[in-house]
Amino acid sequence: MRDGWLTRDGVRLHWREWEPAEAAAAPPLFCLHGLSSNSMYWARLAARFPHRRVVALDQRSHGLSDRPEAGYAFEELAADAARAIAELEVERPLILGHSWGAAVALALAAAQVDSIAGLAHLDGPLRSFSNLMSWDQASVVMQPPLKHYANLEEAFAEQRGYLEDGWAEDLQAFVEAGLIQDAEGYALPLTAGIRLQILKALFDFDEEALWPRLAASAVLIAQAERAPAAIADFKRQSAEIVAKMLPSAEIKWYPSAHDIPLHLPDQLAADIDALASRAAVAK
Repeated sequence: MRDGWLTRDGVRLHWREWEPAEAAAAPPLFCLHGLSSNSMYWARLAARFPHRRVVALDQRSHGLSDRPEAGYAFEELAADAARAIAELEVERPLILGHSWGAAVALALAAAQVDSIAGLAHLDGPLRSFSNLMSWDQASVVMQPPLKHYANLEEAFAEQRGYLEDGWAEDLQAFVEAGLIQDAEGYALPLTAGIRLQILKALFDFDEEALWPRLAASAVLIAQAERAPAAIADFKRQSAEIVAKMLPSAEIKWYPSAHDIPLHLPDQLAADIDALASRAAVAK
């Protein structure tokens, strides 16, 4: 694995790359993590692709990237990703995005539809959360207190409890990469104010306006089955709506909690390889 930085509009963005152990197959994979995550999130999945180039970005205010006070609209985030793809010469990538990163990936794919191989949208929102609740409700539900840890072992323990059967020691590097050290221990680089900006943009994001733009693209929409009842119902309803808007997309449900790439990396890697094969035929 190698890593480095690039700059867009004065913001330094950190990236990681897993280079193939053998001749690289097309398309390469370009990956966007979710909220409060970082580019090391993709390490477990990248290990399943010894035949592909895998590049992942630390989105702004995450991982080692800069933390500007503004620039969290989806147009800005998609532009960050587009700059990384161009500067790192990731040719016609398959875009992978998880959770909030899936929404950024959708914005990127819709804007770059002629220069990407396809989209793997991994348990991200299929429609705006404004269809489910008001912003007043969402701003409370989606804003739990930001975590602070006395030491790394405390951070590992929390993730172990959250991920349950998805946890293993290989994820310690991912957890550590997502924290910054201060006088009292370890914290997320994300502040409450910036997280609120991101969540408001996500709440207002109009996914339904973008899905039809991908009619000629290879698309996998991966949804986790394990979710609270109200969210699960909304996901099912949204999937039905998107299926009508984009009948060419494969919508697949996984027996997993939210973090499909961590819980079911083998199954997801096989499905992404199949998506890449469909993308090669489509183009």
